[in-house]
Amino acid sequence: MLKESGELDALLPDLLLAMGLEPINRPAIGVRQFGVDIPAVGIDPTDNRRKLFLITVKQGDINRDMWDSGKQAVRQSLTEILDSYLRMFVQPEHEALPKKIVLATGGDIKQDVYPDWVSYVDRHSGADTKYGEISFEFWGGDQLAALIEKHFLDEYLFPESAQKQMRKTIALIEQNEDEPRHFYALTEEMLFERNLPSDKTASAKRKRQHALRLLNLSLHIVFHWCKEANNLRPALLCAERVVLRAWDWMRQKDVLDCKTTLEEYMRLFWGYRSVLQAYAIKMHPYCHVRDGLFGHGLDDIEYPLRTFELIGIYGIEVMALLMHFEHAQEEEQRAQAAAAARGVAQTLIALTVNNPAALNPCFDGHAIDIAIGLLALVSSEYRKEALDWIEALSSRVVFAYQIGRHFPISTDSYEDLVSMSIGEGLPKQKLMELSTLLPMLAEWHAVLRIDSYDEFRQSVLNIFPHTDLQIWYPDTTTDNYLYQTNAGRESGSTLSTIQLPETLEQMRDWIVRVREQRDVTETLSCIVHGLPILGLIASRHFRTPVLPVYWQGLLEAAQNDDAEQGEETQL
Repeated sequence: MLKESGELDALLPDLLLAMGLEPINRPAIGVRQFGVDIPAVGIDPTDNRRKLFLITVKQGDINRDMWDSGKQAVRQSLTEILDSYLRMFVQPEHEALPKKIVLATGGDIKQDVYPDWVSYVDRHSGADTKYGEISFEFWGGDQLAALIEKHFLDEYLFPESAQKQMRKTIALIEQNEDEPRHFYALTEEMLFERNLPSDKTASAKRKRQHALRLLNLSLHIVFHWCKEANNLRPALLCAERVVLRAWDWMRQKDVLDCKTTLEEYMRLFWGYRSVLQAYAIKMHPYCHVRDGLFGHGLDDIEYPLRTFELIGIYGIEVMALLMHFEHAQEEEQRAQAAAAARGVAQTLIALTVNNPAALNPCFDGHAIDIAIGLLALVSSEYRKEALDWIEALSSRVVFAYQIGRHFPISTDSYEDLVSMSIGEGLPKQKLMELSTLLPMLAEWHAVLRIDSYDEFRQSVLNIFPHTDLQIWYPDTTTDNYLYQTNAGRESGSTLSTIQLPETLEQMRDWIVRVREQRDVTETLSCIVHGLPILGLIASRHFRTPVLPVYWQGLLEAAQNDDAEQGEETQL
């Protein structure tokens, strides 16, 4: 179940550490490695001798083509190790050690290739006058499974209760009616019920590493079975939950500044990114055809629900790629991340254009997905497309409320939604007693300087006179709840009975004043430590209202740009 790139070669360094072997470096993509994907040093369990392990990683079964065809062929990699790596890249302190060359793959050696492998090993094994003793070993799927079971899945690292939760998660992988609660329970047990240490000793760091590695391994197992079942939604929910709860655990343990623990967390985060990317790729074709999301047995109610869920997912994917762009050090990586972000943003645009349901939010809570989608479009420089979507949304919500159907109800109750669709619901004034969507759209008008603000404001005054306009703001306790539940119910404060300012400029000034009064960003660990995307993931997963700082910050950035341009003009 493990591929060469990003999976098997990501697991092997952790497996080596569990075996007592120390990887010298981790696999690098796009860098010539002269046959060696992972070098490691340690005691060989077969004879208890300290050796230099030179591991070459391949994908799947070793057949005739893979053995001797192309630059990635097994024979080519083994020969490069003997001819180049041993001659030029062995560190001086390792030159005197016996060398063990390991061929690792998740498959097996096919019968017609096995004699070639045996012959190659016989010819090149033994004492070498320059490089010392050289031996070979094959780690196929069966051997790797045995090593993982022996060194990873022992009772200490993977207790029986956690194994049961994993089995239950996999058994229910094809169901979408409920959340993967067994995996959630596994996450809680592995992080919060084991009394993991928080001190700075090497032993404490290793225990924290083990916990995060186990969660990463568990996530990849679930991801694999979700791909087998062609149902990635449970894997995405598991991935979101584990990165949020792991961050909360690190925050509570006060180890966010521990480099070792943070590096291990980032590997877990990239596991989440793999799941997110796979989900986005799977749904990509359905976004580029008219009513592409209406299939799969969805009805008039499920269609918009699934549409806005996907808007939030694609929005997060864009923001994750932009985060990679900001953190990448090499120009080529930055260019690739920027191009990928724009590509996903284009799919998000196609989704909103090709699926009319993207203009008909059913729940006021869909303001969360809309905010994430708009942030993604503006941040990836699709400002006009974001503006067009805002204007279309604004007019459609007003029209839907006027006709009494398909407007965003404030109860976020599926039963109320069904009752309204069959004409037996509560009066529309009761179903939309409050709204966070309307004032948020008004603020987006101000952020993007949309000329139709006056018209939208007048419509809100005339059509929604009995609707209480509200925006939730976090407070200094929000960080305690943001990564574990709906923080909007447990913390913060709601600015209610909002009266929309008369003009666009007055709205912009009002946003700045309120922001200054309620700014608590210095208390939000995800922003302080450079991972603001966690706040957006938390909003999508736990349905916490999106923190206004995310879109209001765009207004402040625009004002700063305007001020700088003004200074340049004066000069």
